[in-house]
Amino acid sequence: MKSEFDWKNFTPGPIQLIPGFFDEHNLHLLRLDQIQSWASGNKYYKLKYPLKYALIKGITTIVSKGGMFSNHLAALAEATHHFNIQLIAIVRSHVPDEGNPTMRRLKELNCRLEFVTPEEYNRYDEQVSQDQFPGAMFIDEGGLSSEGIKGSAEIVEEFRHLNFDHVVIAGGSMCTAIGLMSALSADTWLHIVPAWKGCNEQYVDSILSKYEINPSCSWDLWPEYHFGGFGKFNQELIEFMTSFTNATGVVLDPVYTGKLLFAVKDKMKNGFFRKGDSILAIHTGGLQGLAGYAYRFPEQWGGYEAMVKKY
Repeated sequence: MKSEFDWKNFTPGPIQLIPGFFDEHNLHLLRLDQIQSWASGNKYYKLKYPLKYALIKGITTIVSKGGMFSNHLAALAEATHHFNIQLIAIVRSHVPDEGNPTMRRLKELNCRLEFVTPEEYNRYDEQVSQDQFPGAMFIDEGGLSSEGIKGSAEIVEEFRHLNFDHVVIAGGSMCTAIGLMSALSADTWLHIVPAWKGCNEQYVDSILSKYEINPSCSWDLWPEYHFGGFGKFNQELIEFMTSFTNATGVVLDPVYTGKLLFAVKDKMKNGFFRKGDSILAIHTGGLQGLAGYAYRFPEQWGGYEAMVKKY
């Protein structure tokens, strides 16, 4: 296995000013997609403490679960390959497809793929993992865990000194959002843009209760920007992402960051923010998913994927 030095090897992503695109408001963007380490994006923060535990304990196999185009599995595969740990990926799939770009990359990284039905996937937990793979370490979907939350809280240290009034984050498993909640100060608003349909405050409260977190910051959900559900999209989203990338050079993904910044622009247009408010949006990465969209929807997304290769 690699040494502890390799685990600590980390260069943070920059904070980039995005002037002009959002009318009279200046937006800052925390570029977690530009982290330099064994994982990028928010996945670095979510995985750093589980990986440290595995290295200290000499664990040689990790089991985790995710969908066919999972950013979590993609990032975990890169990390486990770096540290010479075997990853067994439990993949939710109606029909197995080893040809999609994410699954191809996992195979290149010598991951073991186990395709399961949605019903089997929903039942798959740490106990099932231990029964099937005794001694392996289990990491839940999206990296949600006390260790994942602890790591995600450290994102705040990248921008605390700038005292932003508003921080906006996309939410899937909510691990990153919960971590931010645990660390943000009382004078900051956290706005969460859920990537999936049906997310509500009761769901977020249940996670806060489970992990015994009492946020000091104010927070809310912007649940109306999922574009029909997890992974769904329409032409309006494609056109927004295209115009944003052409104007800024920042590449987005259709699941999280595209919807995140669409939501920010819509809220600004409708007067949600006051003039002079300082606003930070967090780019959580996940750009590997773009190839999957071009693979599944070449007519709709092939053009965007081709365009972003110049950035």
